[in-house]
Amino acid sequence: MSGVVVLGGAGGIGSAIVRALLAAGRPVAVVDIAPPPPELAGVPWILGDATDSAVIGAAFDALGSVTGLVHCLLAEHRAALAEQTSDAVLSVLDIGAVSALEPLQQLLARAGGRPCAAVLVSSIHAELAWGGQAPYAMAKAALEALGRAAAVEFGPRGLRCNVVRPGFVMVPRNAHRWQDGDTRDALTRVQPLGELAQPDDIARVVDFLLSDEARVVSGATVTVDGAMTAALPEPAT
Repeated sequence: MSGVVVLGGAGGIGSAIVRALLAAGRPVAVVDIAPPPPELAGVPWILGDATDSAVIGAAFDALGSVTGLVHCLLAEHRAALAEQTSDAVLSVLDIGAVSALEPLQQLLARAGGRPCAAVLVSSIHAELAWGGQAPYAMAKAALEALGRAAAVEFGPRGLRCNVVRPGFVMVPRNAHRWQDGDTRDALTRVQPLGELAQPDDIARVVDFLLSDEARVVSGATVTVDGAMTAALPEPAT
């Protein structure tokens, strides 16, 4: 099977995606500034900045045949909107959204006319506001816009591009929230399904969207949040 380049494979969701793709028999190469977790030590791993053209090229070169791409990069600058600076916002936008453009272009070129697929990992923050998270939300909204543009403009050349939009996911970076009983109960109460997502829940959706099973799915945004954002935030009585 042709390979998949994963940008940001060291984090909770990213590493789950890598494991899911490997389990499906897909060769994977990863770009991340962090080293691989022990269980992924055998995966071609490019340590470096995913905004660097040479780093991206090295990941594609590591696999040779590539028809899949996953963008799962995270950047944020937490501060009140009144305290944000243009430089901080631009840095987050560069890592969180602009960094997906060249890999999409490279995927299309390397696929050489073969059908190929990309999945961009967004967040429910793309359409909601949370205090102190404006740059992150802006980047995710821009990433989704790029995904739609890629689906439309690159579709005639064989590229499918979709977005996965997770809600709250139990990853190590937010463990302080779901490991606290009261906070976890509060998070669970706003999930109509009554349970919090695991990284593997996101990974399975990404795996599907990259597969031939989703061969006519393109330009879609798939929300994986237990229906949290589908519920009206009004009291029941």
